[in-house]
Amino acid sequence: MNKGNTKMAKIYFDVCCYNRPFDDLTQEKIRLETEALLLIINRILNNEYTLYESPAIQFELSKMTDNYKKKKVVVLYSSIKKDMLEYNKNINIRVKALDAFNIKYFDALHIAFCEFHYIDYMITTDKVLLNSVKRSDIKVRVMNPIDFVMEVL
Repeated sequence: MNKGNTKMAKIYFDVCCYNRPFDDLTQEKIRLETEALLLIINRILNNEYTLYESPAIQFELSKMTDNYKKKKVVVLYSSIKKDMLEYNKNINIRVKALDAFNIKYFDALHIAFCEFHYIDYMITTDKVLLNSVKRSDIKVRVMNPIDFVMEVL
């Protein structure tokens, strides 16, 4: 179980997390992020955490143009049990509000889904997003997988 927390943490991966294991693993940071993600996935598979998905993830995956990588990413994505977050019109309202912090549309959509459904941690490898959320008023903890492993596991 996670450090000192009696409830099962609710986790959400953005699309870059599903892509990360298929990026250039000769780069040390990418390899470390992949290893951290695999540790988190192992905890999810052992029912220590609950992973959530949204229609935004499915749509974003469908728009991938590299078909070779897309097939690999979809296999990984499909192999992990996830609970679906439901869409609500308040999500779009929140996405528009996040625009004030220069958070890209899909990133804002992922954040809004997480906030509306009280997700504990949104995991991302997107450095631009991680920097943008520092200046925002978001209500979900957005973390790099390495930081999550170091702080939460």
